[in-house]
Amino acid sequence: MSEPHRSLSACLRCRRQKLKCGGPSKIPCQRCKVSHAECVFVPPRATQPAANVLDLDAKTDHLERRLDLMERQLRLEIEILRTGLAQNSPTVEPANPHDSLLPPNTAVLSAVSRDITSNTASPTITAGSEWDELYTFFRANCSTVIAVIDDQLFLTSEAIKNHPLMSAVIRTIASRAMRPETYQSHVAAVDKLIMHTFQGPVPDFLGVYAMMLFATWTGRTRLMGYVASVATELRLHEAAVLIGNKDIDHTPELVESARAWFTLCCLDLQMNLSRPFVINNMKQYLGFAKHLVMSPYHRPVDNRICAYIQGFTIAGDLKGKLQDSQMRCKPLSQAAVDLLTSSDEAVDNWLHKMTNKFHPLYQAFPEKQDRNRLLIPFAFMKLYINGLALQGMGSVDDLSLDPVRIGFIQRALDSASLMIQTQYESPGFRRSFKYTMDYSGIPAYYAILFILKALPLAHSFVDSRHLLTRVQQAAEMFEEAGAQDTANELRRDSDLLAELTQTALSPRVAQNSSSDIQLSELFDIPNFLEEMTWDENFPALGIFPWE
Repeated sequence: MSEPHRSLSACLRCRRQKLKCGGPSKIPCQRCKVSHAECVFVPPRATQPAANVLDLDAKTDHLERRLDLMERQLRLEIEILRTGLAQNSPTVEPANPHDSLLPPNTAVLSAVSRDITSNTASPTITAGSEWDELYTFFRANCSTVIAVIDDQLFLTSEAIKNHPLMSAVIRTIASRAMRPETYQSHVAAVDKLIMHTFQGPVPDFLGVYAMMLFATWTGRTRLMGYVASVATELRLHEAAVLIGNKDIDHTPELVESARAWFTLCCLDLQMNLSRPFVINNMKQYLGFAKHLVMSPYHRPVDNRICAYIQGFTIAGDLKGKLQDSQMRCKPLSQAAVDLLTSSDEAVDNWLHKMTNKFHPLYQAFPEKQDRNRLLIPFAFMKLYINGLALQGMGSVDDLSLDPVRIGFIQRALDSASLMIQTQYESPGFRRSFKYTMDYSGIPAYYAILFILKALPLAHSFVDSRHLLTRVQQAAEMFEEAGAQDTANELRRDSDLLAELTQTALSPRVAQNSSSDIQLSELFDIPNFLEEMTWDENFPALGIFPWE
């Protein structure tokens, strides 16, 4: 057996003074004996039990995982640094014709971004089989939920998988339905990827769509402002104007860029109708959207984009023309009545044209469901337009003296009822509501909000029992989706309104939730459900110029 190391065998006194020591075999050692002192040796290390060894293995695995995560983040930072250095390199010819729409520096960054995309695996994808499962679910159940986002973007699994941001977004959306316990971790991963785009290269074309999809699906309306700024850097708004120029030939890249900008406009119109729009002077672009379906490179989604733009432009025009002071006149001024009436009739004509006439710009949608779900934006727009008449009404007496205003409020309540009924009677909608709630639940939320705001004032002029039944049906939908707290709150509010309006409601049958998932695992933070208050003002006229 080899002799132990001197630093271990020497006594403490000899080790301090760096003296040669006789070791533990001589007690005391010769030098300590001369000093009439006792040798003091380091006690031997106790043998670790097997359990501690297992703990060490677990800690080692944990540290290795953390190190792996740090390495991934470091790789992203290195790529950002490389991109920054690339800005100082000579201008290169764009490898993608789409880069001709970009300024010179942006074209360089786009080329570097494509290189990053092709060589950097998504940090959130761990196994090919898992990706295949999540991607297949997304394609089958999620790719057409947001009607104005081109579902053909998701046709190629490998191209999507190799794009860090888009693959992370798809994984996040699908995991909410298939593995809800991992949803928040996937959201955090997407957040980090988006934060990395704040500096360095401008996100590429697919990255813009990924952020649009993520912001819309999770109800993160504040992110849409950043998406709009990135889209402007990519000069997508210029493509939207160029597509209407008869002297410019359409190319696939030009049409793709214009389509992306009009998609962003559609989402802005839908998400921010009752708040300031993200895109300033949006109306100057919308008239060119019809050229998408005239292009030789049009896709089925272009029909839906044009349909939504034509419909929501009606509400946007009203928002730009109507003044808050006009709605507070008692009774309503004739100018306000004319604006509300013409807008309401225009929405009726829009739905009739979309569903009954074969207009050359909006011919049959690919599937019947695409036609059926136009009832949701139809009811939402009618609710918004007619619901403006509720502004300025503080008491039942005020409303009873204004029969014209009562008619508008009645139509708004009918639209709220239609919206909830359409969603409640759709098995597919209720089946997917658990994982689409932050997007598809917004119309239901506004319908509920308006019913709860209007009934205390208008219950003498409407069927209160019918409307409160709709609120109960909405509560049932939320309960089935696992949002038990929201369902309970809606039922409490409907019971209070039933008592206030002296309305007898049918007894409720106890519903067992179809999911035992906790609410915190289902919902993004922040999302509209966690920010909503039923007593907030609805609707509000925006302050950004529409013209």
